[in-house]
Formats: sequence, structure tokens, C-alpha cells
Amino acid sequence: MKIFSYLLLLIFLVIASSSFAQSNDSLKKIYDEQTIYHFGNRFLKGTTVLTYQQLAREFNTQRTLQLYQISKRKAGIGRIFNLGSVAVFIVSLFTKTNTLGSIGFAAGAGALSLTGYYFQTQSNLFVERALWEHNRQVLFGH
Repeated sequence: MKIFSYLLLLIFLVIASSSFAQSNDSLKKIYDEQTIYHFGNRFLKGTTVLTYQQLAREFNTQRTLQLYQISKRKAGIGRIFNLGSVAVFIVSLFTKTNTLGSIGFAAGAGALSLTGYYFQTQSNLFVERALWEHNRQVLFGH
């Protein structure tokens, strides 16, 4: 008889807890439709695909817009270093130098490439932080 009463209590708790839950949870709807996700080199907001440039319209507060602008600046600097690395590599192909000169060109191209990678990584960190802040504001209103 005790097992039957425990089973009856368990069934009652399961039914009662599900009857208090909302079928269309407003927080879940906001989460699905208004938060932004980073997906490769694109960003997703609900079912809308956003480019990096379109993100600027999504950041409504001073803090998130500032983080986005820092990210954009660092991405630009990173691109300049990466292009410089390619330029040094191309120049090294057409320049007749000895072995030491070739090593110098390779080291220069590598250093520029690593610096570009550093700035691209920093850019990604800042845009991720801006997205995190945006999503927190959307979900919790802070």
C-alpha cells in the first residue's frame, strides 16, 4: 500500500509540475528570435543571417557598440598585416638574393603573418564579448 501511495504522489507531482509550465515560454522565444550566434564568418539572429558589417545595427548600447568598433579596428589592422605578409612573400619571389636574404624575407613574412593573426584573434574576442553583452541585455535587460 505504501508503494501505491508513493507512486500516486509521484504521478501527481509530475502532472502538477507540467501543468504550471508555460507552453510558449517568453524567455525561450526571446532566446530563439533575438539572440545572436557566431557561426563561421556569419552571424545568426533567429533565422536571419547577418554579416560582420550588419552587426553594427544590432548593438544598441554604448558598451556593445564600443566593443564592436574595437573589434572592427583590430580586424582592419590584422588585414593590413596579412596583406603586408603576402606582399613581402611576392617581393621575395622576384628578388634575387642570397640565402641570408631569402631567410630575411621569410622571417619578415612570418612575423607580419603572426602579427596579423594576433590582431584577428583579438578582433574575434572583442566581437564575441559584444555578442555576449548583447545577448545578456536581450535576455535579462541589464
